[in-house]
Amino acid sequence: MYSDNSKKTETINIGWDPSLKKDYDYHVVSIFNCNVGNPEQHITYLFSVHDGQPVALVDQTTNGSDCMVKETANQEVRTAFANIFEGNN
Repeated sequence: MYSDNSKKTETINIGWDPSLKKDYDYHVVSIFNCNVGNPEQHITYLFSVHDGQPVALVDQTTNGSDCMVKETANQEVRTAFANIFEGNN
């Protein structure tokens, strides 16, 4: 996977790891996907832990074989995941 959080694209070390025990920079603990109409209209959230902090990554890649993710700008999603991660209601 690639991150496009900055002006440059970089490969990131990410994987499914709800136990936070594997050697990843981003430990994916939950995934939400919604396809709207056709395959080119989708949103996928990768709820992850990076450096001990919750990070809600989003993918809306529509073509090619590479998956591009970035931290979501959706403040509601970010706050909700942080609350779940921290054990708040």
